[in-house]
Amino acid sequence: MYGEFEMNATHKPGTLFTRVLFLLIGGMLAGTIANALRPDGGIAWFYDWGGHLEARAVEEGLGLVSVADMHAFSVSGEYMILDARTPEEYATGYIPGAMLLPYAAVDEAFAEIQLFLFPEQPVLTYCSGLACDDALMLGIFLRDQGYTNVFLFAGGMEAWRRAGYPVEGGP
Repeated sequence: MYGEFEMNATHKPGTLFTRVLFLLIGGMLAGTIANALRPDGGIAWFYDWGGHLEARAVEEGLGLVSVADMHAFSVSGEYMILDARTPEEYATGYIPGAMLLPYAAVDEAFAEIQLFLFPEQPVLTYCSGLACDDALMLGIFLRDQGYTNVFLFAGGMEAWRRAGYPVEGGP
């Protein structure tokens, strides 16, 4: 009958599984070949993500700051320190003197922070740690807005707390 499933006499058990298996293997093979032939070298199979933020910051022309330097800059008050995390993360504690500029809402929040910045002023950005690239993205955003003295503290709050430095706000 039309619209009903009829068992085909040539259907063998396992045929569907075999077809799916060949489709998956063929797709993986095609993807691997396409990746290998990409002019940019393709997607890295193995990559040291540990230094990714720092390498990208240098590539983008941003300066890098160690945790000791970050502490010294925080105490000096000469640098604008911007926390790129979410307001919820900021509420759990932040580096003394830091102002919140969440990268996730940078388009809305930047106008307010911009009142406190001038193009040559040293600006430090940070977020939660090495697994977070919001500070890097915020630094690139600031550079693209014409700020010429932008630094990344890649270790973020994770490195700051681990070093035992004081935290403002939070519980």
